[in-house]
Amino acid sequence: MPFVEAVATACPWSSWDPGTVQFCEERLCAWVVEPSNAWSSVSYLILGVYMLVQALRPVAPRSIAVAAAQIMIGAGSFFFHATGTFWGEFVDQFGLFMLSALILACSAAQARRLTAGHTIAMYVALVLISALLLLVVRPIGIPLFAAQLAVGLGWQVRLWSRSSGPIRAAHRPFFVGVGLFLMSFSIWITDITRLVCNPQNHLVTGHAIWHVLNAICIERLGAFYGRRFALSPDR
Repeated sequence: MPFVEAVATACPWSSWDPGTVQFCEERLCAWVVEPSNAWSSVSYLILGVYMLVQALRPVAPRSIAVAAAQIMIGAGSFFFHATGTFWGEFVDQFGLFMLSALILACSAAQARRLTAGHTIAMYVALVLISALLLLVVRPIGIPLFAAQLAVGLGWQVRLWSRSSGPIRAAHRPFFVGVGLFLMSFSIWITDITRLVCNPQNHLVTGHAIWHVLNAICIERLGAFYGRRFALSPDR
């Protein structure tokens, strides 16, 4: 057996299908192939648990759903960056779909005055259809997430522009989150395109910074939903 083939076979995740996405950090032959990207994913889990506790006092269903998405993103992101496999990527992007579908469904519920049952049905359908599409067309995950996110966030901004009084003021955490997201997304771009890249850096990568900032963005989204729907639960 050639030496290179022998080394590849010895790597823990070499028998799994590789992921379709590769960020700047060089993958190691180890149980955690991208240490910086993997361990920074824990920030989602920490904030997700904090959000879940906050959303239960008092119970805020939409904030609980955001917390659940945050926790799933953290678990999936760690799995993906620890293994570099497609199935890690699938779990990671499933969590992202939980977030983007929630934003889109909540925006639709406010605009169209959907019942809670219709909102939940729309949310579940969006997540499941997105996940099935990812299984069929593996590279579709990031573009599909981005499209859902853009529509959902844009719709929410439009709703804000038509609101007034306390509901308008309740959007403050939303815009803080959007601002942080745009900043962190610019870092994500420089990492995945390798504009700013040191593949041998396994301590603090651009993608790791994205993880931390994005986790804060999601926390702000949960705070927004808690305030917004406490003022008007039916809209």
